Amino acid sequence: MGTVFNKKELLVLLQDFHCLTGLRSAVFDSYGIEVLAYPPELPAFCSLIRSVPEGKTGCYLCDQAACRNATRQKKTIIYPCHAGLIEVITPIQIDDAVVGFLLLSHIVQGEDENVEWAYAQKCCAAYDLDTNALHEAYNSLQRTPYPVLKSAADLLALAAAALYQKGMTRLASDSMQEKLSQYLATHLHENLTSETICRALSVSRTGLYYLSRQSYGCGINEQITHLRIQKAMKLLCDTSLSNAQICQQIGFPDDNYFYRVFRRQTGLTPRQYRDSIIADNAKPE
Repeated sequence: MGTVFNKKELLVLLQDFHCLTGLRSAVFDSYGIEVLAYPPELPAFCSLIRSVPEGKTGCYLCDQAACRNATRQKKTIIYPCHAGLIEVITPIQIDDAVVGFLLLSHIVQGEDENVEWAYAQKCCAAYDLDTNALHEAYNSLQRTPYPVLKSAADLLALAAAALYQKGMTRLASDSMQEKLSQYLATHLHENLTSETICRALSVSRTGLYYLSRQSYGCGINEQITHLRIQKAMKLLCDTSLSNAQICQQIGFPDDNYFYRVFRRQTGLTPRQYRDSIIADNAKPE
């Protein structure tokens, strides 16, 4: 069964976190893909980092590694990001299964400004960015002392634990939503179209539109692409299949198209993603 996020209620939660802490928070699905964030825009520092391809790749790799660590440990983790800032991640669980993550990001403590800036500058050196622009963007970030950061992390963990009970995230029940989810999962390798799905589920195109929006918060084609990329990530992680073989299992017409869509969705090439998994698994516990 798939996971359904109530984006409307989750947005209220993220807005509350921002009101209390001033920090940007986000919801990720179980594959480390961002579902929702508030504020929606990135701070200037992170926008600058992501303005270069190497920086954007670093952000995605960092997010993926954090999600894998939180899944393994099944607890809240405070960690340094690749650009020298601090982030907090906590898993969202249903019946002990990790179905997503809550994240607080772009954090500077401000306890020792010179040391912290020097560390961030060192982390970002490989991105060849203008130092003055980077420093100005860094200075614009909010300062969050460690006691406040720790309190925010504790609240984040409590919020994640309450999401299922409050109905903000759930496993699809025996309903049209589940039937749709099961149909997509079963036929993902086929040439799925709105017409074939409507015929299979005996719904109109309008009905399918509203069903997809209610279940996933997006159109059906966007959800199909999302599911295909999720499955591709799992196959890249768990198997040694080639891109062409993966295409056959996820319904993409060819590996060139798969390459483009995967990179657009994740920020990484399939090889980069697989290599990051191998490198992460090789690390000592």
